[in-house]
Amino acid sequence: MQIEEIIKKVTSVKPEISKEEFLKMIRRKKMELGNYFTEEAIAKILASELGVKIKKEKEEKLEISIKNLIAGLNDVTVLGRITSIYPIQTFRRGLDKEGRIARLVLLDDTGEINIVLWNEKADLIEKGILKKGQKIRVSHGYTRESFRGGIELHVGENGEIEILEESFLKIGELKIGDGPINVKGKVASQKPLIRKVKTSKGENVLLASFEIEDETGKAWVSIWRELAEKLEKENLKKGTTIKLKNFYVKKGFSEGIEIFSRKNSSYEIISNNQT
Repeated sequence: MQIEEIIKKVTSVKPEISKEEFLKMIRRKKMELGNYFTEEAIAKILASELGVKIKKEKEEKLEISIKNLIAGLNDVTVLGRITSIYPIQTFRRGLDKEGRIARLVLLDDTGEINIVLWNEKADLIEKGILKKGQKIRVSHGYTRESFRGGIELHVGENGEIEILEESFLKIGELKIGDGPINVKGKVASQKPLIRKVKTSKGENVLLASFEIEDETGKAWVSIWRELAEKLEKENLKKGTTIKLKNFYVKKGFSEGIEIFSRKNSSYEIISNNQT
């Protein structure tokens, strides 16, 4: 589907959004995601976030189920949901060049596979663009047999990754070391505890702490610095639904977990309905 058709569909379903405003949204999203996605792909992502269904075109390349992948295939397209993301590793290429590699696990209805991202594609993980729980399409990949056994799908310079659906994980799904992740829940504290704290570097910064819950569990949330200053001005109270985007998970009090912000984190307050 051409981008003009997507804009026409969005503005017809959401008349409060003009064509000019939607184009501005595309430009902002492109700055956020970088040059890894076409404007058409970004328009589809925004349409999905706005709840506008875009009819899927017939794919020129046939998507292959993960269970049917074998070593030695080229120009492979698979679709699935990210279940795990691993840290970026660096390696030497020759005497003066450094390469980078990152891995994630992709799951579909038939099985799961390790996806290997090379060099600039690894930026998708480093910048927090790819997250656990997202549904993605990987195109123009190639398969190799892993030295550990099994099949890997590699995404190099000619590979493409399209985010089809943003996902918010349940609190009960979160594990120590996860991130960046999106999670949604209701504030379980009466109100945030906001205070000045001194970091290990001697900085005095603002910290906002509160507990959130969903049907799978509870977790403490720590929001730092400028994001805490913004939250201080909000009417956040018990029962408020909040979306936390690009947050990270570490060991919390007792046996619990703590969800905490970093520089690329943001939040969105959905409602202030008292529970």
